[in-house]
Amino acid sequence: MKALSKGWKKAAAAAAAVLLFSASVSALTGCAPEGNKAASSAAAVSDAQLKPGTAYVKRDPSVTYSVPEGVSILMYHMIGNIPNNAAVMTEANLRLQMNYLRDHGYHPITMQELYDYITKGAPLPEKPVCITFDDGYLDSYTIVYPMMKEYGFPWTLFLITDDVGKPYNRMTWDQLKEMADSHTVTIANHTLSHPKLHNLATAKEKEKEIVEANQALKYHLGIDNAWLAYPYGDYDDQVVEICKKAGIKMAVTTDSGRVHVGSYPYELKRVYIGNDISLARFSERLNKDNYAPV
Repeated sequence: MKALSKGWKKAAAAAAAVLLFSASVSALTGCAPEGNKAASSAAAVSDAQLKPGTAYVKRDPSVTYSVPEGVSILMYHMIGNIPNNAAVMTEANLRLQMNYLRDHGYHPITMQELYDYITKGAPLPEKPVCITFDDGYLDSYTIVYPMMKEYGFPWTLFLITDDVGKPYNRMTWDQLKEMADSHTVTIANHTLSHPKLHNLATAKEKEKEIVEANQALKYHLGIDNAWLAYPYGDYDDQVVEICKKAGIKMAVTTDSGRVHVGSYPYELKRVYIGNDISLARFSERLNKDNYAPV
C-alpha cells in the first residue's frame, strides 16, 4: 500500500519545469551552488563541523555541474558468494561495476545532494548516481566500506538497528562507529526490525519502528538522521506522516526507476542491482527510466 501523493505530484509537475529552467540558467551564468565547480563538500566545513554518519565527498575542481534529467539510486544488499541467490552480489562483480562508474565518468552523490536535486532542482556533478546498501550485513564493513574509500565514492547504508551485533552476519556498533566517523558513508534508518510497515496494527507500532531506530542511530553513533528506506518497499500514508514528524525528509522504496526534479521525496524509486545484472544492463539502469527487467 502506497502513500497517496497526488497533491504533491500535481504541484511537482507544475514546478519541475520551473526548477529545471532556473537551475540550468544559474549553472550557465555561473550562479549555481559553488559556481560551476566541483568543490569538496568537506572543504566548506571544518573537521570539527563534520557530522558523524554523513558522507562528504571530494571532487576534482574540473568536474562540471548541471541539472540532470534523472538520477539512478542503486540498491544493493549483501556482498558474498551464495549460489543461486542473485540478490547477493559477488565482490568481483561489485568491483567490475565500480570500475565501470569510475572509467565512464560517473560521480556518486550523497543523500543531501540527492535531496537538494529533487526538492530544489540543484545542479549535480556530471553523470550522477546514488549508491545505497540495505540492512547492515558484515560485508558492508569488510568489503563495501574499504572499496568505496578506495574509489572515493560516497555511499549510503540503510541500517536495521535491532540487528546490530547479532551473530548472523551483522556488524557491531564499534564497526559502525568507525564508519560513521570516517565521513565516507551516510548511515541511515531501515527501521528497528525490518517489518512490512503498513501491516503493523497500530500507528504506535509503526512509530516505534521508525522513531526508535533514529534514536539508536543518535545514541550509538551521534547521527541526526533524515533518511529512511522502507523495508520491502512497504509503506502507507500513516507511515509517511510518521516519517515527517520524526524528522525524516526523504525515503526510498523498492519500486523500479530513476528519480527526477520534483519527485515526491517520500516515494523515491530505486534501481535493483543483483549478481545477475550484466555490465550492459548495469549501464542501461544508469541512464533509463524504463530499463529492461531482469
